[in-house]
Amino acid sequence: MYKNNLKNIPVRIKSRLRKLICTPSSKPLRIAIELTNRCNLNCPFCLVGMDKERDSVAHDDMIRPFGTMEMTLVDKILKDAKGFGISEVMLTFQGEPLLHKHFVDVIRNAKRYGLKTHVFTNGLLLNPDISRLIVREGLDSMRFSVDGISEETYQLNRVGGRFEKVYQNMVEMVRIAREEKSKIELMWQFIALSNNEHEIEDARKMAKQIGIPIYIKTFAESIPGLSPKNPEYRRGLQDKPCTDIYRAVYVYWNGDVVPCCYDVDGKEIMGNIAENTLEAIWNSEKYISFRKQVDEAVSHPEKESYLCWNCQRWTLPKK
Repeated sequence: MYKNNLKNIPVRIKSRLRKLICTPSSKPLRIAIELTNRCNLNCPFCLVGMDKERDSVAHDDMIRPFGTMEMTLVDKILKDAKGFGISEVMLTFQGEPLLHKHFVDVIRNAKRYGLKTHVFTNGLLLNPDISRLIVREGLDSMRFSVDGISEETYQLNRVGGRFEKVYQNMVEMVRIAREEKSKIELMWQFIALSNNEHEIEDARKMAKQIGIPIYIKTFAESIPGLSPKNPEYRRGLQDKPCTDIYRAVYVYWNGDVVPCCYDVDGKEIMGNIAENTLEAIWNSEKYISFRKQVDEAVSHPEKESYLCWNCQRWTLPKK
C-alpha cells in the first residue's frame, strides 16, 4: 500500500521514503552461491544486461572462466553467512546448480547451519532418486525454469533441453513431495517472450493438472526482439535508487563477491570470501562506497557504477 502511494510524492522525498520502506536491514538477508557457472543448456538470453556490449548474450558466451565451487569453500560461505546473520541461501547464480556433484550434500550442510535453502533449476538433471534425496534433505523451495510447452517453443528458449523430460521431472517431484509429506515449495517459472506468450494459458492449465503453482515472469530484455507483445507481460522498471543491493550478496564459484545478480562479468568485485569474511567484505570501504553511489543515483547519476547503466529492473525517475 505504501509503495503505491509513493507515485504522488516529489522525486527527492520519494527516494528517501523508498529507501526507508524497501531496505529490509543494514545487512543482507540472503546470499546466492554459484555452485558452478557451467550449464547443460545454452539459453540465448542468459547474460542479462550485456546486450549493449556484445553481439551474443547466450550462456556459452560468458567471458568469465568456467568452474565449480569446492566443498571446502561452500562450507566456509555457509559458516560465514550464519555468523553474519543471514537466514537464507540461494543455491543458484549463473549456471545449473544440479551439475554440482555434491548438490545434495550442500543442502544438508546448509540445513545444519539452520539456513533456508532455495534453488532455481532447468530441472533436466533430476530423476526420482535425486528428487527424493533433495526432498528428504529439506530443501525449502525449488523453481523450475520452463519457458514453453511445445517442444519447438521450449527448445527455442532452453536450447539443448527437452520439454517432455523436464515436464515429467516436475510431475515426479510433485508426487515425491506429496509422498514424503514435505513442505518444499515447488514452482514452475515461465518467462513470457514473444515466441511463447501464445502458450501461457495452456501452461497455466498444465500446471494446475499436475498441482504446481506457475509464475509468469516478465522478461529482462537482454534480447529486445524477444519482448512479448502483450503489455500485461512487459516489464515495468522501478524508480531508482535500487534497494536490491541491500537484500542479497552474490558469490561466484571462485569466491569472488559481487553486489548484483546482473554482474555476470565481475565488473564490481567487492572481495573474495575465500580470503576474507563475508562481514569484512560487506563492511569494506569499497562495498560501502558502491552502496553510496547506488543510494545517490537520483541526485548524482554521473557517479553511478557502469554496472547500473543497463539495469533491467531500476531506472532514473522521470522529471
